[in-house]
Amino acid sequence: MQILTIVIGIIFVLLLLSLLATTMMELLSSIFSLRSRNLIKALRNMLASSDPNEVLVDEFQRNSLYRHLTQQYGRRRTSSVGPSYMNAETFQSILFDVILKGDDISNLEARLDALPDEDLRNVLKQLLRESGGQLDLFRLEVQNWYNSVMDRAAGWYKRYTQKILLFMGLGIAVVFNADTLSLYDRLSNDPETLEQLANAAEQYVAARERVNQLPQETTAPEPVSPAPTTTDPVDPVSTDPNSADPSFGNRAPADPFGTSTTVQPPTTVEQPAPATYLYSGEDASDKDFRTSLEELKGLLDNEIAEIRRPLGLGWEGVDLRELELVDLLSKFFGYILTALAVSMGAPFWFDLLKKLVNIRSSGARPYEE
Repeated sequence: MQILTIVIGIIFVLLLLSLLATTMMELLSSIFSLRSRNLIKALRNMLASSDPNEVLVDEFQRNSLYRHLTQQYGRRRTSSVGPSYMNAETFQSILFDVILKGDDISNLEARLDALPDEDLRNVLKQLLRESGGQLDLFRLEVQNWYNSVMDRAAGWYKRYTQKILLFMGLGIAVVFNADTLSLYDRLSNDPETLEQLANAAEQYVAARERVNQLPQETTAPEPVSPAPTTTDPVDPVSTDPNSADPSFGNRAPADPFGTSTTVQPPTTVEQPAPATYLYSGEDASDKDFRTSLEELKGLLDNEIAEIRRPLGLGWEGVDLRELELVDLLSKFFGYILTALAVSMGAPFWFDLLKKLVNIRSSGARPYEE
């Protein structure tokens, strides 16, 4: 049972470090508009894969509806990169406007033959044939094509951010002196710290479970007849539940451990929705940046500060000159393990922690036998 408690303690530390890295990744994503750049990359692959001049991409970005997606509500300036999200209906509407150039829809086939990009021309003509020449079905085929490309774009973004998280995790491991091997040795020889850390992990899991159950308890128990419901918008390219950075990969949850007292109303169905108009008076990227910055400060001031004291994380009292070569190699290998663990993302470690905590709570406590 003691080894299980040690594993829980290590996973809890890795979870907090992963959450720190995920929050920092969200800050970088907001600062450098990584989601917007990934969306533009996907649009280039769709509209100009064989056109070196990218004629359609330029016309697409000059479209009034597209430029409105990039505009910060209440401000005269527009984003220099582009929107972070675009739903399939908006893409299809802009694409048709770019193709037709004000022409009648009956001339669609002729306009398709005049497209400068051969691959795009072949794809759209194939979708038109599959729809039997019916324009409504053709619109749906174009939207489905866009959604399939955005699914792949989510994978591009996830792999890209995972590489950044790997180096970010290595930096965090060095800054906090978070050596996984030394952490295991410390917990194995310090039962008091081990029990304290395991209890903290259980409190996190319990808090998350309580918040997850609150919406179910406040929902009316009697069944209701099916009716149209309003759903929360989600990123059209955020399809992987274990992704750290949503868009394109999922965003990190604002409060992944359930410490917030705010309860969000439950939704019945989730479906992609456009992030077109912003009525809040500030750009969505500004909101993401401020939220991530507040989460980062909270992590450093509270959760990570609490585990640093009992575990001795940091460089206080550490003199590398006193370490032998074997110890230095062991510490470097421990940093690599921490970096790899951090790159896996906080959702992975939280799910694993929850399972292990449930196993531990069903058995006898260590040091009580």
